[in-house]
Amino acid sequence: MPIKKLAYIIVALMVLASVSGKAQMSISFLSSNGGIISTPSMNLGGTSKCLVIGGSAASLNVANNGTGAFDPSCKEKPPVADTMKFSLSLNMYPNPTRGSTTLKASGDFDENLFCVVKVIALDGKILFGERIQMSKIKAGFKINGDRWAAGTYVVTVELMNKRYSLQLSKL
Repeated sequence: MPIKKLAYIIVALMVLASVSGKAQMSISFLSSNGGIISTPSMNLGGTSKCLVIGGSAASLNVANNGTGAFDPSCKEKPPVADTMKFSLSLNMYPNPTRGSTTLKASGDFDENLFCVVKVIALDGKILFGERIQMSKIKAGFKINGDRWAAGTYVVTVELMNKRYSLQLSKL
């Protein structure tokens, strides 16, 4: 088995041990000269976010959070969105428009969050749909409606399991 595949298997075993609580593991493999190389037993323990290795193993960082390394304290961080301080106000201008309009947000919200913005015709057809970071909407996000027919449209913004709707008129 190539070393790269072995490394993935070792990491997977350690993460599984971490999720399940505690485990003990020793790693053995064949060397290039036919001998068997084994590590001393390692005690594995932790929670679903942290992995603690004891025994004679060297320092090892393993993470299942997609970043490849834990933060120094190896503690879970609170969610990004604080719903206790959340407020959102949306505005579009110009409205009515002859082409493009700008969607702008104000209030107390985390600008790192993403929302889904859709422009829907009255017949239900989605003319625009995109996942956008709230910082862009706070700065003023331009929606190009040059190709749309004159009429009334519904602009929805979905954020934190809530849907906000605005009416847009195109002349």
